[in-house]
Amino acid sequence: MIHKASIPGGGAGGVSRRALLTGAAVFGGLGLLAPVLSACGSSSAPVAQPGAGDSIGAGKTIGVSLNGLVEYTKYVTQGVAKAIEGTAYNLKILQANFDVQTELKNLESLVSQGVAGLVVQPNTVDTVLAGMKQAKAAGIPAALALWAAPGPLDEYAEGVSFVDSIGGGTLIGNWLKENVRPGKVVVVQGVVGQGFSERIDQGLDAALAGSGFEIVVREQGYFDRSKAVGVVERALQAHPDVSVIVSYAAAMGDGIAAYLKQNDLTTITHVTSDADAEMLDWLGTPYLSATRYYSAAETGLLAAQAVRAALEGGTPTFENTVFQDMMTGENKDALIAKSPMNYPQFESELEGL
Repeated sequence: MIHKASIPGGGAGGVSRRALLTGAAVFGGLGLLAPVLSACGSSSAPVAQPGAGDSIGAGKTIGVSLNGLVEYTKYVTQGVAKAIEGTAYNLKILQANFDVQTELKNLESLVSQGVAGLVVQPNTVDTVLAGMKQAKAAGIPAALALWAAPGPLDEYAEGVSFVDSIGGGTLIGNWLKENVRPGKVVVVQGVVGQGFSERIDQGLDAALAGSGFEIVVREQGYFDRSKAVGVVERALQAHPDVSVIVSYAAAMGDGIAAYLKQNDLTTITHVTSDADAEMLDWLGTPYLSATRYYSAAETGLLAAQAVRAALEGGTPTFENTVFQDMMTGENKDALIAKSPMNYPQFESELEGL
């Protein structure tokens, strides 16, 4: 059941959007089936046995710190919900609107409230580091739902969902070389300081070196469709002969695709990263050719499984690799079948995200 008493503004229909935006959402008793572990990652998390759900996790809350509120982060949370399916764990979810001060306050709040475990989707390394140090000192096992490479967070994490962003940038660069005539490129990053965008940059730059592709604009879009469109508008004003746009998240790519359609710009090749439901509709149109696909839900699933393992006396697998590949309109169904984009069966339980 959903514990509405602890949700500001919670109504009979579930958690309100206002409640999530202003603080926290708490979910408990998802108790459906035993967890199904993803074939695309690894985990040592214990699996609930039939009839054991009433006792596993009873009275315990797993905190979830999201960097913002977009479809991607909803899918991350659905993955966390999948990992505790069939148990009595509760979830308490805070999101930071991609703001570093809010992110730190959220982490400090979850620790001070005494959550049993913590799943973190980081905004920036520095703020997450401060929060995870506090969690470690309080004996709260934490895991990262997005991890790009070894770094200062590692000693405070029980496990990480490893998204190979250098490899992702390389995938995009190689796809461009194989499918597109060289030209001027606009890159719309996510948030610099997270480690995610910088490593995609690294892989993309290395793949395109000497190929004739020229990156003429590289700017942050902050995972916001309007800000991403603003980057593209300014870039096209300065470089009207741009032939390629690369955006580092579907949340931004959706807005860019809509902008290209609105302005009847059909000669620009647009490639994005990750996936959401809207993006799948754009994929294969003149406004979005491909994406570097990986599942946001899998990142949440693997991180939560690591937290469960730590809480239940298992040995968490530290580095859990998330599947990725280039997706087009032709192969999208096959890739989603291999690594599910989300777990829509949790939409009602997580209403408001």
